[in-house]
Amino acid sequence: MRPLKFLLLLMLFSACLTQPERGVYLSKYPNGYKAAVVVTFDTEVLRGGELEAIAEVLRQREMNATFFVVAGYFQNNAEVLTPLRSFEVASMGWSQPAWVNASEEERMQQILRAHEWFERHGFKIRGFRAPYLNASRATLELVAEMGYAYDSSLFYGFEPYTVGGVLEIPVSMNFDAFWDEEKMSFTLLPTYLAFQRAYDAGEVFTLLTHVQTASRNLENFTAFLDYMRERRVWFPSAGELAEWWLVRENLELTQEGSTLILRNHNARAVRGATAIVAARTAKGAEGAVETWHDPASGRLYVVFPEVPPAGEVRVTLE
Repeated sequence: MRPLKFLLLLMLFSACLTQPERGVYLSKYPNGYKAAVVVTFDTEVLRGGELEAIAEVLRQREMNATFFVVAGYFQNNAEVLTPLRSFEVASMGWSQPAWVNASEEERMQQILRAHEWFERHGFKIRGFRAPYLNASRATLELVAEMGYAYDSSLFYGFEPYTVGGVLEIPVSMNFDAFWDEEKMSFTLLPTYLAFQRAYDAGEVFTLLTHVQTASRNLENFTAFLDYMRERRVWFPSAGELAEWWLVRENLELTQEGSTLILRNHNARAVRGATAIVAARTAKGAEGAVETWHDPASGRLYVVFPEVPPAGEVRVTLE
């Protein structure tokens, strides 16, 4: 590996080695997960059997995923998308070629046309990705106007944030760029390192790939999925992650002595909320659904019982 490339890799992934040490804080994820992986597929022109093969791989591993679909490609053959009924389908507009030079008004018309088509065919859409990831702030404001829960058009990032009135789930890595058979000998490592960096830091790793690319490299793709599954990773759809992100904002964690108190300011019950205890002396928590120690950091993960709306639950550290 060239020295410059090696130095850049070190700079990129060194962030995983240091994290702020806080006493007790609310985890970003439910059910004791350390990190999250959002697997997303850009779904365009397809060959027979591609969707079926990918759907089967995901079902076997009990993983969720989000398929961003360009509606115009399927306007006369919606039945091709049948294998996606078990997963989240999100919008990637109506036409890719017409998107690039379109005005914001024309883009809104494309988003609306796609949305109406999805609804007509029984797909509930709550997220958007711009064709070619070509999104401006004005585009994100259009997505917010549609009432969508999230957008996923921006590179690079490992943490959702709000922009233009909508929650942005940024793409962490493009799988397509790292699975070219002719280049794999020197592009394989960064894919795994990027995930490991996100996992060690407890972040969101949003993977983008095209259905065709994943299908052509299905063995390599499934190997990567299995590598990630070996860790404490949550595999939500983009919509599930966005929903949890908003729920978590209305949870309040406090500590009184050895007692952790979780208050729920949501209008519905919340299950799986998790506290992280940095103190290495904590061995467990009485009243918790589950606890586990992260051997890498020594932190204790404490999963709370279900919290009723406008209610609270308590667990006691041991």
